[in-house]
Amino acid sequence: MLTAGFLLRNLGNLLLRRRFEFQFDRIPMRTDNLSPRKIRNLFRIGWNRVFLLAKARGHPYSAHISPAGLCNLRCDSCPVHEDELKGKTVLSFNAFRKFIDEAGDYLIYIILWGWGEPLLNPDFHRMAAYAKGKNILTVTSTNLNRFSREEARKMIDSGLDALIVALDGVTEETYARLRTGGSAGRVIENTRILIEERSRARAKKPLVNLRMVVSKENEHEVEPFRQLARSLGVDMVSFKAFSTRQKGFADPGIDERYAPGNEGYRWYRYRDGFVPDRKPKRYNCRFPWTKPTLFPDGAVLACEFDFRYEHVFGNINDQSFEEIWFGPKARQFRTQFKADRDCISFCRDCVYDYKLIPGCTVEWEILKR
Repeated sequence: MLTAGFLLRNLGNLLLRRRFEFQFDRIPMRTDNLSPRKIRNLFRIGWNRVFLLAKARGHPYSAHISPAGLCNLRCDSCPVHEDELKGKTVLSFNAFRKFIDEAGDYLIYIILWGWGEPLLNPDFHRMAAYAKGKNILTVTSTNLNRFSREEARKMIDSGLDALIVALDGVTEETYARLRTGGSAGRVIENTRILIEERSRARAKKPLVNLRMVVSKENEHEVEPFRQLARSLGVDMVSFKAFSTRQKGFADPGIDERYAPGNEGYRWYRYRDGFVPDRKPKRYNCRFPWTKPTLFPDGAVLACEFDFRYEHVFGNINDQSFEEIWFGPKARQFRTQFKADRDCISFCRDCVYDYKLIPGCTVEWEILKR
């Protein structure tokens, strides 16, 4: 999102209107009344988009915050139930508040989910509301299997900006193959409840994006899924390519099992044996300079894919964010990343490398303005 060209195109909005408009995963986002500090920081951190310096020139403008390292479902491609995943707890509100109090003066938006189901955290809505009080946009993704009208009202009252409902099939048979332990019917009904409560409250938020991750298992349901989204009255429907390296390593067998037959929905172009073609460029990653990840136990890392904690910058429960972000461990990691990122295990098989699409979403439609 944040490039020199993007900042120049938005220069008028930023300086004259103090407004910032962008897309997060094709979801339209906009924030108004940006503080001069946040605007200055955008340009400072933009410097690190161009020059990979060991020292961060500014504070992060976004953050990936995981409210829960636990999940009520068991999906084959997700590492949440594996022993190597760290931070298998829920993020305390105190740790979240400390992070936001210390980094929030610079943050434009936060991603409120990680390797787990965010709504399992009893303080989730309180967190979203607290971030909104700092003029920080909030977006989350949920399997929406555990939900109620009371939860819906809390979510609406929190001011959450955008909600991705992860429903990967319109039939129970298809859904069960991908989201073990869940129910498609339950997710559909809970989505209906949220839309009803939002209408009753005459609220505009959260924007609800019904999402399908397209794989070989469910690609035959793409059109029925689109029709379902329209019938539910959600704001947006989107189709995400299936990323096959969620567990942090390349395995042609996983690609062969899950890659959809329709090449238009594929994450990669494949050679023989389902080995990804490396002709597309590697991802121009700047996460170590622009977007920290906060795990539920308070650990701060460069990327959510460092779920084995190989390069922890620090812990928000023990240090200030300033000490962590500008500290020696973060600087050492950036130096190593700049010199040879392939020596970092979770970077060597990065899911974003060699992909065919600019983001994660291959097809989308805004159903309501």
